[in-house]
Amino acid sequence: MKRGKLLSALLVAAALAVPGNFALAEKAAVPAASAEQAVSVEAPAGPGRLYESQGLKLRVPEAYDKLLLIEPSPAQGDRFFAVAEKASVEAAQKAGEQETGAGWIFSLGKVTAEELHQKLCGDMSGAELVARDAEGAYYIYYHPTDVRFVRESQEAMERDQAQWTKLNAWSWDYVHGDFIRDNNLTPVTADNSNIGIYLSRFIYGPAEAYTLAKKDEVPVLADGFSPLPYVEKLLYGASYRSARDTQMIKFKYYSLVLPREGVRLDFFTGKDGNNYVQEVHEGWTNYLYRATYEDKDLKAYDVMGKWLEDLKAYHKEAGTAATLEAASDWEKKSKKKK
Repeated sequence: MKRGKLLSALLVAAALAVPGNFALAEKAAVPAASAEQAVSVEAPAGPGRLYESQGLKLRVPEAYDKLLLIEPSPAQGDRFFAVAEKASVEAAQKAGEQETGAGWIFSLGKVTAEELHQKLCGDMSGAELVARDAEGAYYIYYHPTDVRFVRESQEAMERDQAQWTKLNAWSWDYVHGDFIRDNNLTPVTADNSNIGIYLSRFIYGPAEAYTLAKKDEVPVLADGFSPLPYVEKLLYGASYRSARDTQMIKFKYYSLVLPREGVRLDFFTGKDGNNYVQEVHEGWTNYLYRATYEDKDLKAYDVMGKWLEDLKAYHKEAGTAATLEAASDWEKKSKKKK
């Protein structure tokens, strides 16, 4: 979207348009406006109107319906709904802005499992996995990563701040749940931090040898033993966020070494009982993440322990042995192929 004459207005709105700043926006002083122009912060949403596209339903609260533009089949790849604030679109058009994007609040898209795996292997900023259906398709909630709130003047911007904030709060807090319930979908999420991307590339990219180890034990090489059931437990329904340093030297932990990525991931439980992962690169700064899972009883440490136990049983049954030398030889061969 061009900025041009709208740049100053967009900058004023920046602090108020981000989902994480909803409370700030609702506390801001907002001049009185007509009922058609602004939504009261306290106004009930109402039962809602159902829109349909490709057999899928989107519920829009009655109080917001006239304030939004709903595009059932946007020409944007996998997307089947696009929702924008009507006043922002009109303000951009009056200002002569030709490119689309003004007022955009969110879109919904549908992808295959393979397409989802490809997305998870890269940065998914502005896209959230929210659900899957009985046929194995997955649903993505797309949202802007910049400000799309547009008005023709500073006065109009201040007047309608509460309306913009309310629409975005609805889209972020309620659209997911309503969409899942109205279409009989199963909620599902996946992490897309550095940890999530490493894990996704590991299981959805080309097969590679890897090593698992418990602290102070000899690493076990896994070449041909599938990591899928263990890694998916650590990827779906998971969230990895940067954490402050916590003591782990005295703790037992499991290490997963991914030669292709040049990274080691240490999984452990902290003194506080929380799950942690340390991202380790040779010669680089290490990064610590706190892990949270939708399954409150899940401990990454236990998943890693079971994985290593099964890997050892696999080697025993196959009559094979894993050594550090074998892992080193594999890594050298891998580099030569590149």
